[in-house]
Amino acid sequence: MDPREQLCMGCMNELDPSGQCQYCSYTENIPHLQAYLAPKTVLDNRYIIGKMLSYNGEGASYICYDMVGKCKCVCREYMPDTLCERDSSTQELIVNKDCLAKYKTFMSEFADVNRTLSKMRNLHHIATARDMFNANNTTYVILEYVEGVSLKKFLQSNSGFLSWEQVKKLFVPLFTTLSIIHNAGIIHRGISPENIIVTTDGELKLTGFCISSIRTSNTGLLPEFYSGYTAPEQYSSLEWQGTWTDVYALAAVLYRILTGTMPLDAQTRTKNDTMVEPARINPRISPHISRVIAKAMAVRGEERIQTVTELVSALFEQRSRQHIEMEKGSTQTIPVQHIPRSSRERQGERRPANKPVNQAKVKKKSTAAIIVSWVFIAVILALCIFLLYLLLSGPSEKSTSSSSSVRVIDFSKKDSKTDSSSKADAQSSQGESSEAGLGEGAIVPKMTGVRLDVVKQQIGDNFTLKIDWYFSDTDERNVVVAQSIPEGESYDPSKKPELVLKVCSGPENVAVPAYYGLDQKSYLDLLNEWNIKYKVTEMRGTQTAGSVIGTSIYPGNKINVKNGDVLIVYVSDGKETVTTTEKVTETQSETKQEPVQSETKPTQTAANTEKSQPAPEE
Repeated sequence: MDPREQLCMGCMNELDPSGQCQYCSYTENIPHLQAYLAPKTVLDNRYIIGKMLSYNGEGASYICYDMVGKCKCVCREYMPDTLCERDSSTQELIVNKDCLAKYKTFMSEFADVNRTLSKMRNLHHIATARDMFNANNTTYVILEYVEGVSLKKFLQSNSGFLSWEQVKKLFVPLFTTLSIIHNAGIIHRGISPENIIVTTDGELKLTGFCISSIRTSNTGLLPEFYSGYTAPEQYSSLEWQGTWTDVYALAAVLYRILTGTMPLDAQTRTKNDTMVEPARINPRISPHISRVIAKAMAVRGEERIQTVTELVSALFEQRSRQHIEMEKGSTQTIPVQHIPRSSRERQGERRPANKPVNQAKVKKKSTAAIIVSWVFIAVILALCIFLLYLLLSGPSEKSTSSSSSVRVIDFSKKDSKTDSSSKADAQSSQGESSEAGLGEGAIVPKMTGVRLDVVKQQIGDNFTLKIDWYFSDTDERNVVVAQSIPEGESYDPSKKPELVLKVCSGPENVAVPAYYGLDQKSYLDLLNEWNIKYKVTEMRGTQTAGSVIGTSIYPGNKINVKNGDVLIVYVSDGKETVTTTEKVTETQSETKQEPVQSETKPTQTAANTEKSQPAPEE
């Protein structure tokens, strides 16, 4: 049987016995652009072409299937539509007569770039070239197919921005890879969230390598620019481009991730640069990181950080004490030698260049410093001797009798000996405490405004704890907002008084968290944390068994946890056959065992009906 009849041309997964695809909504009735390759076209007697994924002034990318390697891949076709057109009967490209030289020059550069990338198959953070061949009067490159989503979609499903700690883990390997590519003489010129893929393993891969002319103005090709990320020099064919061009785009991506805001377009900045530094948009960004990003995005290329290595060094360098103090708002007096000579002259300075130093003053200062040091050492020795005397002499009767009758118990200590001694001390001072009207010697700490897990760790088993859960879109999750026993009131830990804490369970409508790069257990733990009920369905997939490959509600969209709506989680079984197992979580009070006697949390009843949803997108 022809393998083209067994595959879906939209995702290159096998069709079910009825001829339907369980993974995408592609059908053969969907028309394709006549200027590009038709689905089911076979190239080099090996690659089955599917639907077109993207195209620009350089060419088009198609999903395809390797009949020899038995895997999905991406076919990149060199086809500059301003220089040629396709013969629909033979699929060959017919070059315009006056554009033949330019067509061949660009095709040679296209082949050189991908030939260089094919030699870097050891780099795991780029989509490398696996094969290259000529056909239809053009050149084709077979690229690795990357499972995942673009960084643009990933940000949309993760509140729009990430913290610096998350960025460091994601981008450091990509920094290293890009530096190696630059050393090989390749400049990307199109780094943006659209060309960075977040894989199912939680790593970043850079895609979208093209010839230089496609990302430069006035070259005869339809330019491909990414507003906010394209460097200023790319809008002019007269400006020099280099590693600093990619540094600008990389810094712009960091700007977008850390602030959640699109950077100002470079063309606008060349006329009126009103771009705001990242720290002014998001105060959580370190002023140091903010300054480095701003410098890497300087409008003039010569004023910019020049290489990725310099950018990494600037981002992770140890800041001096002076920089840290300046960030805290302290005032610093600029040394006179740091002021330009012309400025010093304007300030009226007339000091000779080689003015002799007053040696007497220097000697006097050093002598005073030595005296102060010896005095400080003497005081420390005297204090040590005094403390040693107290330890050897032991507590006096007077000091014991005059000790405070009220004791605040440190609940963080778990040593049994310490607990027993504390209870004995509390019992011995019970009479004095009762007479003073302070209960049994223990004082209720402040719990409002503190996270529930921290409170539980502090109070231990001194109370009969009950949690009064509630939903709120404004209050912070798992933070105590009220306590039944007021702060500062005394109590008897041995009686374990009942303590009711009012805690926010989170919003009623929760955004479905992203599953990219997570296995089944990690993702289900995340759903449990957000009180989301789920049902697990195993499906046929090429991913590792246990990998989450989709959800019935797209990440970032809302699900009502108060009503107990159920989220369907699709998990790859790693097999060719389809097996389905289902599991609906119980209420959170059953899945999470709290070290308390009873808790009252909003009930979450499973939905009576389940919405039928299509299988996850590839």
